[in-house]
Amino acid sequence: MENINLIDNNNNRFFKAFIRVVKSLNNNNMFGIVEQIREPLIIAKDKNEVKQILLEKYPQFFQNNKIYEKETKDKAQFFYVVIFELYNHEIEQINKGEWICAYCGQKHENTYIDKPLNDNNKFGYDVLFCKSDDHYCLNEYKKQFFTTSDILDDTNYITSKSPNYIYKITEKLTNKCYIGKTRNEPFFRWWNHLKHSYTPFVTYLKNTKLSDWTFEVLEILSPEIKDADVFRIESEYIIKYNSIKNGYNSIISNKIVKDINDDDNLRLNFEN
Repeated sequence: MENINLIDNNNNRFFKAFIRVVKSLNNNNMFGIVEQIREPLIIAKDKNEVKQILLEKYPQFFQNNKIYEKETKDKAQFFYVVIFELYNHEIEQINKGEWICAYCGQKHENTYIDKPLNDNNKFGYDVLFCKSDDHYCLNEYKKQFFTTSDILDDTNYITSKSPNYIYKITEKLTNKCYIGKTRNEPFFRWWNHLKHSYTPFVTYLKNTKLSDWTFEVLEILSPEIKDADVFRIESEYIIKYNSIKNGYNSIISNKIVKDINDDDNLRLNFEN
């Protein structure tokens, strides 16, 4: 991304700077950054003026011996300063002006100086929240829309209004398939299969090309439906598509369904 020279009426430009303090670790001649001070917005004519501003604001960094003194026995310390002009996207964040937290109503200067939290998958890109370690405003905002029994994390986002889906994953070349159920959005469940599952089927899936497969929703069931009925319907589709003997399911969901042999009701070996 290219820098832009944003100049105000006084011929000033806009910079950011980082002061990084480095010290030796455990007296083994290894060094690492132990402190970083960030100045996100400095208005100056050039980088030399930025340095002068930093010198006046942080005189402890600019002693004659260039050592950042602190209460420590380890004197093997030094610092360095990195200065950048602001990028286009940072200028845009400043120019958007103030924003208001959707939960507490606090006003912030702009999204560059006061970086917000948002949960665009749930509420949209324009719904912003105060940034904190515990995500307090975001989490409290969620409670207004979802019951305490709803799962609110980002890896399994289900609410009391989420429908039940019966889905089918089919290998194009062999026409073998896998039948599953989920209350997550179908696309997200497809992603979970690829990233967060370690079944024999998924192990096989990960060693093929994504374009070798199709993913489809077979039936959408009411959020109020009983779990036993979801298992029954899933089992009926497993039988319909023969996805144990000629597919990638390894067990039937509902042992009450008797359309296949008793041994099959318990478990069948995974086949490639």
